[in-house]
Amino acid sequence: MAIKENIQATTVFKVLDVQAGRIEEVKPEVKRTNLTEDMIPFPRDRRGRITVDPEKVDLTEAELSTYNFPDALRVGLQVDLFTGYNETPVTYPQFVRVVNSDKQQEEYLFDAAIGLPGIVNEGQPYPEIGTNFDSGLIIKNAKRGYIIPVTEEMQRFDQVGKVREIPDLLGRAMRRGEEQDVMNIITTAANYVRSNTTGDNDEGANTAATTFSATGLITAFNVLRTMKDRTSGQYLNVSPDTLICGPKLWWAVNQLLNGATGSRQGGNTTNEVYGTSTINSFFNAVSTIIVSPEFSSSYAWWMGQSKRAVTFQRVDPITMMVESMGSQSENYFLRDVIRYRVRNWYGVGMRDDRFAYFSSSSAAPLVA
Repeated sequence: MAIKENIQATTVFKVLDVQAGRIEEVKPEVKRTNLTEDMIPFPRDRRGRITVDPEKVDLTEAELSTYNFPDALRVGLQVDLFTGYNETPVTYPQFVRVVNSDKQQEEYLFDAAIGLPGIVNEGQPYPEIGTNFDSGLIIKNAKRGYIIPVTEEMQRFDQVGKVREIPDLLGRAMRRGEEQDVMNIITTAANYVRSNTTGDNDEGANTAATTFSATGLITAFNVLRTMKDRTSGQYLNVSPDTLICGPKLWWAVNQLLNGATGSRQGGNTTNEVYGTSTINSFFNAVSTIIVSPEFSSSYAWWMGQSKRAVTFQRVDPITMMVESMGSQSENYFLRDVIRYRVRNWYGVGMRDDRFAYFSSSSAAPLVA
């Protein structure tokens, strides 16, 4: 048998005068919150009205009915947009540092500009050091996007299936655009300005037309491993862990870096360059190998430390906005067209090229 409890609200009193017995009831503070459309769970608006008729629109089906076309497009196209975006594979999150940004641009300082700390003797003051805050890099953010026009003819003649393919393709294009923007940054030779002549390392420039080979790989490693700060002279201890190449170079990269044993060249009495063992000393020299057609269609290659060289700044995730219909839309009134805008907002740039080596080689790899 269920027992019904009599629950009453608690009343709070404030004592004003103990001797006179004067008290005052304290009224609880009532906070009001203005609800917005995005705070209300789909499919209702802030007035509780259903925005999509479940009997007319089934978002799980690819084929939609045109008589509830605006409702279907408003939600269905967004689903297709995000599906195409999320299903498109990209490689840049493996080697690029991805951060959030709420500014028009971000400024970064270079590593190791203040040098190593010295010894402070007993009773002695701590030394003051100068920092070069002008030594850094600015990465700007930019908007990218499209507008999708949907005509009345596309609605009336039941071409909803084709319309739903458009945002899927746009989502894929947005995602591929992010990948290509990153690849454009790391394949631009002007972004690499480090050399031993300017005190950046002990080996040489961090970009050249270096043919991929054992000798070329050693050169890139030496350039990166000896990188240091120009002002303090402190080594950065760069640890190259990622190599990027195009499909043409993949076979040579795979053979040099993924083979546990090395084959001898020449006769039995020929001296070996790296001793007499058949162990491949380049085996697993890097932990990540990325093959991307966006990177190169030739024999170029890139090596660096992941998350240190390039930064990707995301301002807003990919979004889709719908133009209003009816009398509120001049475009719909004049042309019977509904427009959907797709936008992506981010920035990408070379954060610190001392952690990367780029070869713009167009020559086939050598066996050395």
